[in-house]
Order: sequence, then C-alpha cells, then structure tokens
Amino acid sequence: METDGPVSVAEASAALAAVERSRARVAWTGYPRWYWLATAAGLAALPVMVLLPVWLGLVSCVVVTLVLLRLVVAASRARGVCEGWTGGAMRWWEVSVLYGPAVVVAVAGGLTVRLAWWSPVVAAVVVFASFAGTGLASSARAGRG
Repeated sequence: METDGPVSVAEASAALAAVERSRARVAWTGYPRWYWLATAAGLAALPVMVLLPVWLGLVSCVVVTLVLLRLVVAASRARGVCEGWTGGAMRWWEVSVLYGPAVVVAVAGGLTVRLAWWSPVVAAVVVFASFAGTGLASSARAGRG
C-alpha cells in the first residue's frame, strides 16, 4: 500500500495490528466443527493402533492418514481458502499449541503400552480432548475477534 504523505507511528501500529487480526481470522475461522472433531478422532486412533497386530496397525495408519488428508481438502473447500500444502496463515507457535500436546500424548501412550495395555486408550481420549478443544476454542475466539 502506498501513501501520499508520512505515516505516523500510531497509524503504522494500528495497521500492523489490523494485519495481525486479519491473519488470525484467516488461520482459525471458517473451519467447520466437524473438521476439528473428525481430525481429533483420526489423531486419537493412532495411539490405539499399537494394540493391533503389526500388519493391521500399519494398514490402519495408512487408512487414517489418507482419511485425514481428505478431511484437510474438504475443510479447505468448506472454508473457501486455499493455503497450499507448504504453509498457511498459522504461525509456528499456533501449530505447536494445536499439535504439540496431541503428538506428545500419542507417542507417550504408544510407548507405555508395555507398562499397561490401557495407556494407549487413555492417550487417545486425551489426544481427542486436547486437539478438538484447542481447535474449537481457537476458532471460536478468532471468529469473535
């Protein structure tokens, strides 16, 4: 954007704040509720797959991955936003807050299966709750702002 005259510090600060709000709205709003719930369910299924025989677990991982990729495409079409595969409007710390706890809990649940057979099940419940809760709350908050 070009300006005809000098820009004050207050105007520049207000413009940067508006850009940040716009970026957050693009990153978080428009996702349908089903996207957060279905993606959380797919991610929650992953730690439980360590309880399956090896071949069935591998096939299940491939199927869940393909379903999750299809969900991403469907959600992008529902949002009307095409961000591509290499990047998006979410910042690295937003992605970390969204996926970080789910990944840590899923890996921990899969690794502790030798200690207790029910640990992947508990991990699946926590993964679902953390991912769906974070996604739904962040979408709602961005939609209000």
